[in-house]
Amino acid sequence: AKRSLRRRRKLEKETKQLIKQEELKRLHKAQAVQRQLEELEERQRALEIFGVKLERELRGESDSGTQDETQMLHEWFELVLEKNKLMRYESELLIVAKELELEDHQSRLEQKLREKMAIDDSLKDEMDLNEEDEI
Repeated sequence: AKRSLRRRRKLEKETKQLIKQEELKRLHKAQAVQRQLEELEERQRALEIFGVKLERELRGESDSGTQDETQMLHEWFELVLEKNKLMRYESELLIVAKELELEDHQSRLEQKLREKMAIDDSLKDEMDLNEEDEI
């Protein structure tokens, strides 16, 4: 009985360590995603500022008439392509962030279920059994 109890405690400890490691991995990944989103936002702001300037030049509202219209239109289309690329990348990052959130939620539910299942069924009341079923 003592050996079985020790083995069970060791297994629980190892499981908790694995869960903690997985949480840390998700946390680091979430932080990386957050940094990338912030950098992306800065690049989008810079593109927006450049786009406004370019739009004014195309409309003739700017004093600088150094570039020809064809060149400015080319830059405008390049800018739109870059902006669309950044928006797609942002969408991908948001999906990754949502996946991490769901993985974290799943992990917490699994842990909660393990804790509920570790309790002997004879000690559980109907509310505990319903909660276990719901998880």
